[in-house]
Amino acid sequence: LKVYKIESSELDQIFDETWSPQLYLTDQERNIVEEAGTVLLLGRSGTGKTVCICNRMDLDRQRNLHNKSFTQLFIARSQRLANYVKETVGEYEGCTFSTFGRLVE
Repeated sequence: LKVYKIESSELDQIFDETWSPQLYLTDQERNIVEEAGTVLLLGRSGTGKTVCICNRMDLDRQRNLHNKSFTQLFIARSQRLANYVKETVGEYEGCTFSTFGRLVE
C-alpha cells in the first residue's frame, strides 16, 4: 500500500505527466530512513524496502550536498530494480547503481 499526500490545491496537477505526489511514509519507514549510519534492509516483497531506500538515498544526498567525497552504492539482485531506483532518486555524480553479479565480475 502506498499512501500519497495531496493537497486540494494540487488536484489540477494530477493530469501533468511530470507531476509526482509526495509519498507519505509510515512511522516505521520514516525511522528506517532517518536511522543514523549504514542500513541493511531485508524483507519480503511489498514490505516497502525500495520506498525506504529511495527516500534514504535522497535524504543522505541532501545532507551531503557540499561534501565532494560523498558517494553512494545501490546493489540489487536485478538490473530492473537497479534501474528503477536510479530513475526514482536520479542519477548524479558519485552514485553507482548495479547488480551484485555485475559488481563481482
